[in-house]
Amino acid sequence: MSLNKKDFIISFVRHAESCGNAGIHYENEYQEDDPPLSPHGLLQAEKLAQSSYTDDITKIYSSTLLRTVQTAYPTAVKLTKEIILLPDLMEIGTEISGTELWRLKNDYPLAVPCISEPTPCGGKLLLGDESYEEKIARGRRCTDYFYSEARDGDHFMVVSHGSYFGYLIRAALNITLPESFCWQVDNCSMTRIIFRKDNIPKLSFANSINHLI
Repeated sequence: MSLNKKDFIISFVRHAESCGNAGIHYENEYQEDDPPLSPHGLLQAEKLAQSSYTDDITKIYSSTLLRTVQTAYPTAVKLTKEIILLPDLMEIGTEISGTELWRLKNDYPLAVPCISEPTPCGGKLLLGDESYEEKIARGRRCTDYFYSEARDGDHFMVVSHGSYFGYLIRAALNITLPESFCWQVDNCSMTRIIFRKDNIPKLSFANSINHLI
């Protein structure tokens, strides 16, 4: 992680409740490994957008899967901002590169897909199986990318997935934890980290669902 010479914030969000999380059957029009949000998840995404937690967001990043795009989209509409899709934020073990481009174009025009390798973070469009070390390295690539993109005073919202969340937080806080340590996060919860010029990241809060109440 490079020396930080700016103050900025990253709010990491796990996607809202998906049909997969809720055990709800979804139609064949959706790809396997890419379930949409459940009706409750869509409501959670709206509540996230309506909350003051997202009022000052300057950039929105999301994995390329439908459930993260749907989680970020109401906030993007509220702020009239694009969603920058990064395959590097993908869930662990996903066998597709992301939601089909036609669906993004038709239903989520504010979403900007990544269609070339290497990705902006330096990774691949399709991740495949990863070792523990590769998951850690992916988290560091993402964090380094956010560092490079941030300007003084920025506030990024980064929407990712439950199993991968802990690797992002490890990288963002620059801490080492064994693979057996699981960072528990609820659907549509937010974990906020503040980056200061003293180069010591501060965990402001973790797994907050106050915006859903």
